[in-house]
Amino acid sequence: MPPATLPLSDRVQALVKGPQFAWWLGHVTMLVCTGFYLPYWLTFNYKAGAHWYTRAFFGAVLSYAIVVYKSFPNIQFTAAFAQTLFAEENVQYLLMAVFWWRSTPMLAPLIPYVIFAFFNSLNYTRTNIIPTFFPAPPAGTTDATYAQVATISRKIQVWTETNHAKAMAFVSYVEVIGVMGSLVLGAITFQSSFLSPIVYANFLRFRYFFSLHTRTAFALIRARLDALITPPGGNPKIPPVVVQAYTMAKGAITRFGQAAVQQPTPAARAQ
Repeated sequence: MPPATLPLSDRVQALVKGPQFAWWLGHVTMLVCTGFYLPYWLTFNYKAGAHWYTRAFFGAVLSYAIVVYKSFPNIQFTAAFAQTLFAEENVQYLLMAVFWWRSTPMLAPLIPYVIFAFFNSLNYTRTNIIPTFFPAPPAGTTDATYAQVATISRKIQVWTETNHAKAMAFVSYVEVIGVMGSLVLGAITFQSSFLSPIVYANFLRFRYFFSLHTRTAFALIRARLDALITPPGGNPKIPPVVVQAYTMAKGAITRFGQAAVQQPTPAARAQ
């Protein structure tokens, strides 16, 4: 953040020159372009709004590319570095953003990135943009405008801290149910590639290992399906062949998810 003693023009110049500002612009691009895409989605005019969809994910690619670059400034051409790189959650979200950027437009993949973008852009606005335009007055002096702005900043901080965990839990459910469900349905109806669910399944496997929220989402979904389908609590009207198919599918998913994934070395994360 630029020093408060600098003139406003110098503070703004220092702010926009940093890579963090480009990171913020990427998140804002995601939010704005998603907003323009929504009317097309609501009116089932997906192809006409595809340019807004791709622009939204271009913003996500920009933001996550900057985070990854800052986290791994020294690239090493070794197997250990590659394993650490691809196990990093920001790298996973960057790769998926590139994948979505070039994929058939769908609403569900946008939702997690929009939520991340909203919280990240809001926090950056509070910690960097607002202080740039409304710096703290010298010690021992008062400023009515700064006092109002400081109150707004505190409210933003309290709101984001209060709702962040709930939002991340919601993201996990969207990723497990919404996105994967959309991909499977799209593949069945030939609206999207059959490769998409396979690619996304690998992403979810990593999320399961490295995200408590994702593990919780899987556990709750499994418990509800077990209670609905399998004996003794399952619906007796469900045919045995469906119960057997569900049991086999659950076992296959469990084996796939339990495939060995190497824990990454600590790295700077900025989701």
